[in-house]
Amino acid sequence: MAKKILVVDDDPNARELIRLMLSKYDCEVLEAANGLEGWGVASKERPNLIITDHLMPNFTGYELFQKVRDDESLKRTRFIMITSKHFDSEFPELLRLEGCDFVSKPFHVASLVGAIEKLLGPLPFRT
Repeated sequence: MAKKILVVDDDPNARELIRLMLSKYDCEVLEAANGLEGWGVASKERPNLIITDHLMPNFTGYELFQKVRDDESLKRTRFIMITSKHFDSEFPELLRLEGCDFVSKPFHVASLVGAIEKLLGPLPFRT
């Protein structure tokens, strides 16, 4: 069964880039333009993984993470936060979030795929 991945970013180009990158893998890609919309999609679709920008309008990536973790049916959802910030020095407490990984902007495709596979296991290629 294909993994469901929700991409939440207020930049449509960033969402498009990630969607195109994931198109060669056997996964279903969902999209949301901000944290609040992402929460609605996550609540309805129950993704295996949420890839979210850290700084967005409505809910930040961290606020979306907290909202998902507070929901009993979603609390095991894995997260990847994409950020231009340096988490190791500016947000050391976020490095300890269970089921969450971080990728810095600008990111390399291999870095993002590696983070996804670290949380979900190998992504099979589309046939």
